[in-house]
Amino acid sequence: MKRAVLVTLFSALGCLRQPPAPPPASAPQVQPEAAPSQAVAAQAVAAPAPAHEAPCAAHEQPAAPAAAAARHLGAPITVTERTPLAAIMATPARFSGQTVRLEGTVSAVCQSAGCWMQLNDTEQRVHIKMHGHSFFIPRNASGRHAIVQGTVISGNPNGHCEQEAAEQTGQPVARLEIDATGVELD
Repeated sequence: MKRAVLVTLFSALGCLRQPPAPPPASAPQVQPEAAPSQAVAAQAVAAPAPAHEAPCAAHEQPAAPAAAAARHLGAPITVTERTPLAAIMATPARFSGQTVRLEGTVSAVCQSAGCWMQLNDTEQRVHIKMHGHSFFIPRNASGRHAIVQGTVISGNPNGHCEQEAAEQTGQPVARLEIDATGVELD
């Protein structure tokens, strides 16, 4: 009887890959004085459970880890033309106040909150702050490719985030800064 109840439960949950073996040729004997729950269990054992094509959670193999999908942070990136970081570094006054699109590799990230990052593009490096701390970069983003949209701020940055960046990276902060409104990490 216990086996019949267990088979019934597993069948109801859909965890059997194939229907149970058909009952013996003789019909199951249900005694009239049996409790109603025993009669229901006996009928459930007599009827084969439907098989299911898709494996259930109990039989599934763990999926292979998927490649990290692109992650969008902040406002949508609307600027389509990439501005080389070398061009901005060569003439920062020309780009000051303009919204640009940069691409490169994240070389450092604020380990406190993710409020700034450094982006490398070949031989150049730029300090990027997240606009008004409205979004944050994952602290493990170093080494990932990033697309950044933001406003160029030329001059010598000297705020809290810049001091923290200099301490964490051991390098002086770049003389150029981007106030990022949107970031996409690959």
